[in-house]
Amino acid sequence: MTSPERAVAQATQAAAEARAAGAYREPPHRFEIEVPSIWDHRLYDWALISPDDAEVYSTRRWGAPITWIKRGLLRALRQYHGQITAQQSRFNTHVAAHLMSIDERVQALERMAGRLRAEQAASGGEPLPPPADSPAKTSPPADPPDPR
Repeated sequence: MTSPERAVAQATQAAAEARAAGAYREPPHRFEIEVPSIWDHRLYDWALISPDDAEVYSTRRWGAPITWIKRGLLRALRQYHGQITAQQSRFNTHVAAHLMSIDERVQALERMAGRLRAEQAASGGEPLPPPADSPAKTSPPADPPDPR
């Protein structure tokens, strides 16, 4: 039996020999997550919180009394839960609206860049660089001044 350190060294050496012999010709995988486009109405559907009281139950052996207690607590705290879910839903919808406005701005900028690229190509000027495959790296926003 070999030690873990020796096994890693052997595996690395075997992989290097296999690469030299022509194995592993496939390009290395890119670890990127492709974000599917989300329709606007789906964002708003996800933003609104609407808990279902029928989902409050217990699967334990004596589940009926436990379910009864849970539903009683839910009823006693209904106003509190209503206020909390309303506040969170408002926040979620504001975030969704902001995301959609950012998406619209990005699409408008991409259309504008495409028109500029076409105009410069038609006029024989120096073309704009093509759009980057990855998002531009920007520095984080500065912290707001301390109001004290």
